[in-house]
Amino acid sequence: MAKKIYVGSLKGGTGVTTACVGLGLALAGMGEKTLVVDGDAVSAGAMTVAGMGNMQVYTLADYGRAACRAKQAATAHPKEKNFYIMPALGLNDPKVAARAVEETEGLFDYVLLDKICPEAADGGIIVTEPYLPSVKSADGCKAALCDGGMKNLSLIVNKLNGGQVLAGEVLPAEKIAAALNLGLLAVVPEDPTISVGRWRKQTVAAFRAAACALLGRKADTFDVLRGYGGLNGILKRKLREKI
Repeated sequence: MAKKIYVGSLKGGTGVTTACVGLGLALAGMGEKTLVVDGDAVSAGAMTVAGMGNMQVYTLADYGRAACRAKQAATAHPKEKNFYIMPALGLNDPKVAARAVEETEGLFDYVLLDKICPEAADGGIIVTEPYLPSVKSADGCKAALCDGGMKNLSLIVNKLNGGQVLAGEVLPAEKIAAALNLGLLAVVPEDPTISVGRWRKQTVAAFRAAACALLGRKADTFDVLRGYGGLNGILKRKLREKI
């Protein structure tokens, strides 16, 4: 039986879709057959982030009108054999996604639900940026999910810059997790290259650590302070302030 995890946030721009894809690729790379159900019915954001833009043959909308079976709506990644995305392009009824997840039971080890059908999930991951508006939104997301009966919630702190932590501009991830009373699954460093289709090695390492934690393997969260000590670290922090 697949482990189904809802990944979400009430605030846009926190990186929920990136977290789904990054975590999904890490799980797939560790031998876990993983499906991301993309909740973006307008632009299929997960497909773009994963480098699979316009590769779909069928979508959940096609499944909803009985034009295909649920498994046919899952598009395989061209390079990672264990990674699939089920796009929701054109989907009007989110209950269709829940039916598709149920129909594909047994085909995947992990199903990551990108802001869609939380009722189908066994647990949830809330994604937040380290800034106050996002953290407050994460608290609201936690309340909404708990009110809906979801248990086993954890947190990903995304876009965390070690220089800002050292300067006292943002809280460390551990303190954010403590304030929200959530277990800290992953700390993902700030990575401006994702928006242009690249992933830094440290970002990949952060998601791999998160995948290890999900699998019950011992793994420390990524240390965003690494590289920000000494003279080089000071120069990096000053350079960031200028751009």
